[in-house]
Amino acid sequence: MNAPIKTGRFDVVVADPAWRFGDSLPGPKRGAAKFYETMTLDEIKTFRRPPMATDALLFLWRVAAMQEEALEVARTWGFAPKSEIVWIKTTATGKRAFGMGRYTRQCHETCIIATRGRGLDLIRDHSIRSVFEAPVGRHSEKPDEFYALVAKMTSGRRCELFARRPRLGFAAFGDQVEEVAAE
Repeated sequence: MNAPIKTGRFDVVVADPAWRFGDSLPGPKRGAAKFYETMTLDEIKTFRRPPMATDALLFLWRVAAMQEEALEVARTWGFAPKSEIVWIKTTATGKRAFGMGRYTRQCHETCIIATRGRGLDLIRDHSIRSVFEAPVGRHSEKPDEFYALVAKMTSGRRCELFARRPRLGFAAFGDQVEEVAAE
C-alpha cells in the first residue's frame, strides 16, 4: 500500500485514509476491513506521500469516531486544519441515507481542509458552500460531486491518495489503481 512515488510536486492533495477502527462489526458487508486493507494511525501518519509544494492544500476525509486522530494526521503531514466540507449522504432517490453509528445514525461525512504555507492562495473560488449533498456509492467511495467541487475551488496540480480510480485533473495514488498523470 506504500509504493514508491514518482517525482513531481502537488499543490492540492485529497486523502481518504483507510482508517482502522478498534472494533469489528458483524456481517459480510459491515466495516472497512471487509472491503480493503486498513491502516493504523501510525501507518497513516508515516504514509509516504508525493512531494508537496511549499504552499499547499489538504482535503482529508475523517471518520466521526476519529476526529482527533484526523487532526493529528493533518498536522503530522505538515498542514494546519482551517475549515471543513460536509457531505450529506443521500439515497438514489434523494432521501437522506441511514448510516451506521454508535451515538447517532451517520448520514454525513466530514472532510478537513488544511493549509501549508500560503495554501489559501490556491483557493480560486470562494463561493463554494461548506455542505453538499450527493448519493452514496460503494463502501467509503466519495462522490464525483466532491471532486468537481475541489477542482472548481482550487488551482494547481492535484493528486488523490488512497485513490480507487483515475479522475480527470487528479494524479491517482492507491493500491487499487495505477498512477495516472493529472491533466
